[in-house]
Amino acid sequence: MQSIKNQPTEKEIYIWNITGSMANALLSVVALMLVTRMLNKEDTDIFSIAWSISQLMVTIGTFQIRVYQATDVKQTFQFKQYCVFRFLTVVAMLISSAVYIRMCGYVDYKAQIVMIVCAYRAVDSIADVYEGWFQQKERLDLAGKALTYRIVFSSIVFGVILANTHNLLYACWSLVIIYVICFFAFDVSYQKRVAALKSSGNLGKNVKWIVALFREGLPLFVNAFIIMSIMNTPKMVIDTAIQDGRIEQGAQTVFNILFMPASVLSLAYIVFRPLITQMAIVWGDKKYREFIKILGRILLCLFGMAIVLIIGSAILGIPVLSVIYGMNLDKYKSQLLLIIVGGCCYTFAAVLDNALVVIRKQYLLIVSYIVSWIYIKVVAEPFVNKWKMFGASMGYTTAMLIFLVVTAMIFVICFYMETHKERGKKSEKIQ
Repeated sequence: MQSIKNQPTEKEIYIWNITGSMANALLSVVALMLVTRMLNKEDTDIFSIAWSISQLMVTIGTFQIRVYQATDVKQTFQFKQYCVFRFLTVVAMLISSAVYIRMCGYVDYKAQIVMIVCAYRAVDSIADVYEGWFQQKERLDLAGKALTYRIVFSSIVFGVILANTHNLLYACWSLVIIYVICFFAFDVSYQKRVAALKSSGNLGKNVKWIVALFREGLPLFVNAFIIMSIMNTPKMVIDTAIQDGRIEQGAQTVFNILFMPASVLSLAYIVFRPLITQMAIVWGDKKYREFIKILGRILLCLFGMAIVLIIGSAILGIPVLSVIYGMNLDKYKSQLLLIIVGGCCYTFAAVLDNALVVIRKQYLLIVSYIVSWIYIKVVAEPFVNKWKMFGASMGYTTAMLIFLVVTAMIFVICFYMETHKERGKKSEKIQ
């Protein structure tokens, strides 16, 4: 542990940050692969929907405060305040999870699995506030290490428990237990052992800071919750259809497997994130053509990657997924390609989303989210009822297309108005 006290090199920070991010991205792939290969269709369907619900609920647990916390270099809020706030949001997450389970009509075994998986996400949310603190103190290497170790150890234990007991309940409990152990062994330990990470601040005499922190995170939380709800809606409709006997057991698992590659382009977009800072600089200098050039370069590169991804998925997607998950997915090629296109649309929209943040019009994005959310809520059930899995894929992809189109319209209008306003100011000065 002595080495963690030494200031890391930029290379070490980069490597551990990437390692942690990759481990986090692969966790769902590995977990579903283990469950699919070792349990029956009913259990894999339950685990798949539990995982999806936990992804929705974790937006409540984190309240999307991580980015704000990591950039709060002036320490507007103290570490203890972030911890207390996270405790409150995690409690809200667990209560919301229980209510959501009740609303879905889940009972007994299925309800237990969903709640336990949400509890595992709750522990992850608590660890996240420590890792946000490490990031703020320029120790992203420790955040990456804690995340990587937590995921690796929990995945190993999860797999061992599944292999020996074939009991999903025990395996899910093992996730929670190992996450708790790793949280104390790494996150809490790092925070106590490294001098730069120790916090001397207090909570303050009043609770106004809770309202202030709530206000800072609310817009990002609302957007994250809505977009996750959009992505989950086809899955929830499939879940209901399975319970009603309209779709065969195993459909939920298949849809979640097909959904895995949807985020590949979003992962590739991470490489271009530094260009967002350049966009902010040229926008601040009122170099609007440079701004558009950088944005165009990002979109063009991602479009090229999207073409390669779609072609690659058409050729190798189904064979690779079939081998990984030990299932015959040959008849789902069109569904996979539809979902890939939907994932690409979401990534393009995310680029424009970031561009709107740069020009400080991000508050208008709620329009894109709400329009897409209303659309998917209207079409998901009739689409699934009529076309089954293809309908679920179609619902997701068309929702992402609408999300992209509305976001693009908002960006074009805002960009035109901002640049037109600036030209007007220049004209007034000349006169």
